[in-house]
Amino acid sequence: MVLCLLLATTPQAAAQSSGELNLTTSPLPINLEVKPGNTISTDLRVQNSGNQTETLKIDLQKFKAYGEDGKPQLIAREPGDDYFDWAHFSQTTFTAEPNVWTTIKMTIAVPKTAAFGYYYAVVFSRAHNTVASQPRANSIVGGTATLVLLDAQVPGAKKQVDVMAFISDKKLYEYLPAQFTIRLRNAGVVHVAPSGTLFILRGKKQVDLININPEKGNILPGSNRIFRIGWDNGFPRYVASSSNGQVIKDKNGQDVQNLKWDFSQASHLRIGRYTAKLLLTYDNGSRDVPIQASVSFWVLPWKLLAGFLVFLGLCGAGLWFIARSLLRKLKAPKSPR
Repeated sequence: MVLCLLLATTPQAAAQSSGELNLTTSPLPINLEVKPGNTISTDLRVQNSGNQTETLKIDLQKFKAYGEDGKPQLIAREPGDDYFDWAHFSQTTFTAEPNVWTTIKMTIAVPKTAAFGYYYAVVFSRAHNTVASQPRANSIVGGTATLVLLDAQVPGAKKQVDVMAFISDKKLYEYLPAQFTIRLRNAGVVHVAPSGTLFILRGKKQVDLININPEKGNILPGSNRIFRIGWDNGFPRYVASSSNGQVIKDKNGQDVQNLKWDFSQASHLRIGRYTAKLLLTYDNGSRDVPIQASVSFWVLPWKLLAGFLVFLGLCGAGLWFIARSLLRKLKAPKSPR
């Protein structure tokens, strides 16, 4: 039950080929914090990005995470989901003109008995359509959703993130990119949003850094979340091949890679043993808690090194032949005059 980079924070368009419904919602997602017994409100914005006027309605669902890649799964209300009754909307049906943003106010009256996290999916769809969520996905048949994460703050709520694994996909690379996998677990009872930096060191010298989860996506409680981070700041480096703006795939569905020689980046030749140091922080409610881990790997461009050694060998052989020829001439007896 993990959710990170949760639809990010940029507007999302959801177009359905059936009926040409095209909606854009913003912001994504919405994070709310409130103490039990209080009321909180937020604005939901939806745009009809189609070319005809639509009559839309609002339905309320909940969500959890599917797998470890941060994909939300939308679920209809189930018995015991009383927190659905806390939420109210300024409008539940409305007319959406083409290319016009409509703002809907969502108000949540949180009872004193509330505690920890509640996860709403506010679904926008045609008023005459029956909306169904696709299993194991965040897609909606005939609509789109805005995700709302509510933290009902109570004293002593456990917030804890653990590093389950931090590995590189290889121990030895010929050329960059190097790929890292970070698996985190939310061992607490409320969603958290860890973020930080991956430092790349050669010996004690820092050579690069990469931001991790800059969008502040959330991890749901009791869940794992995998981050996949690439380091490609090197010379030369492999890049994905593309044609007409589309990445070319091989027969196994993997990106076709080509070695790129950008000599303006020649100073970024990577060779030797490197260490990737992970430093993340998350807010446990009272302070920022650091998380650290590290992994080492090698970058050895052996073909380039082999070519250089061959070149040195040829140069050495040439110098040896020249030196031997000169010595022979110096040692040769001089002819009498």
